[in-house]
Amino acid sequence: MKLDLLQTVLGLQSNLTALFSPHLSSSALIIPPTTPKFPAQLQQRWTDYNAPSYGLGAIKPATEHDVQETVRIANKNNIPFFVTGGGHGVSDYHNFDGLAIDLSAFKSVSLTEDRSHVTIGGSVKIHQLIKPLYEAGKELPLGSCACVGVVGATLGGGIGGLQGHRGLMLDSLESVRIVTAAGDLLQASRSDNKDLFWALRGAGSNFGIVTSATYSLPEISNHGSYMNADFIVPASANVSFFQVLKAFEHGMPSRLAVTAGLLYNRVANEPMIAINAIYYGPQEEGEPYLQAFKSLQPTMSNISMVPADDIMDAAFFRSFGQDNGACTPNQHINIYSMALKQIHTPTFESFFARLVDFWKAYPGFQGRWLLQRYATDGALAVPDVETAYGHRHTQLFMNFEGFYTDTSLDEPVNAFLTPARDEFAQVSGYGRLAVFPNYARGDEGPEAWYGSGNLPRLTAIKQKYDPKERLSVHLPVPLHWP
Repeated sequence: MKLDLLQTVLGLQSNLTALFSPHLSSSALIIPPTTPKFPAQLQQRWTDYNAPSYGLGAIKPATEHDVQETVRIANKNNIPFFVTGGGHGVSDYHNFDGLAIDLSAFKSVSLTEDRSHVTIGGSVKIHQLIKPLYEAGKELPLGSCACVGVVGATLGGGIGGLQGHRGLMLDSLESVRIVTAAGDLLQASRSDNKDLFWALRGAGSNFGIVTSATYSLPEISNHGSYMNADFIVPASANVSFFQVLKAFEHGMPSRLAVTAGLLYNRVANEPMIAINAIYYGPQEEGEPYLQAFKSLQPTMSNISMVPADDIMDAAFFRSFGQDNGACTPNQHINIYSMALKQIHTPTFESFFARLVDFWKAYPGFQGRWLLQRYATDGALAVPDVETAYGHRHTQLFMNFEGFYTDTSLDEPVNAFLTPARDEFAQVSGYGRLAVFPNYARGDEGPEAWYGSGNLPRLTAIKQKYDPKERLSVHLPVPLHWP
């Protein structure tokens, strides 16, 4: 929401401390927008593309009561607010200008004595869980990027390589403590506030601010040792590569996960295909599934067993750790994403040919085509009606990730990728555009984010918990559908 009344804005800016300080704990931080280096004091966003503005400043609550009071005071004074946890969102928030509620202080990690459950704060990132879980002999389907916020990833679905074996992150979620749009503190679980818990698992940002979340923990696979395989394949093998991905539609081992990046090597001046395959088990079981990739005549390859706490850094020849583009904040990244139930290889082939032409025409464009092929066994073991997540049948998660520094490329990139997204939607198997919520650009619409079958129930729960749409900045559930 843009604040057009300058006098109101200036008044709130100057009185931010006076307005909030009497009601918050001494550990809470109130940061006016005039503070030197103000943006650097907040949780940094992964991309600056269509980022929100915090012209009214920021609150860093230290306690759940601080969160409650911040919400209540903001409501009373009609102050728009936006909540940040891990800061890895990519959606379009350029129309928001207001108050940031930064949950950076909520970073606790606590395992139960029997190590069957873990409770984490609302801003805990994946890298903070990796070692504690490994040392406890446990695992979660944490995804592939260590700097992502765990709770935010969970509420959108929580996809990852382990989902074929362990299900989605939201399937391991047992309960949350949440501050509602009215400032009330609730517990939500399968037995408490069940309607809210259903909605949170798939459309969570619409219904409250999660201050902590508790997950059940399964035993770690293969005693904490996974097979990691990396390949660099010449771009000339792209047709065969797409056919390999297509073949997995007829059966993919539940413990296998494949991620690929189609890139342009500016040094060699040629496109390339980088493939990472993880098998969450012993090498003698997993290696036979790699034969199809070996047949693509890779120019580089590596297959090894890796400790579970090192698997994210090991991927892609150890080029995908926290220091590369996956975790560097404030980059200019223009993303289009889709969820596919099937792979239409002719569309993949024709798009790749056009993408190569685009790379050549725009040397400043460092974009990559990211493909995530995860097994669906674990996700499909949970009925669709159990949660508000609408994409359990997705075979392939696909991102067109536009990395570049020259913002004048925004227009040609959008002109290239918008019709490409429409083209893939026509053959996606969903019969419409569908997108994993955590990858959503923001212009796709509620049906694409949540699925039409979930929207009648979601809108009813939205009317109950957020009738004034205070929590409708990120992928808003409408109050009425259709």
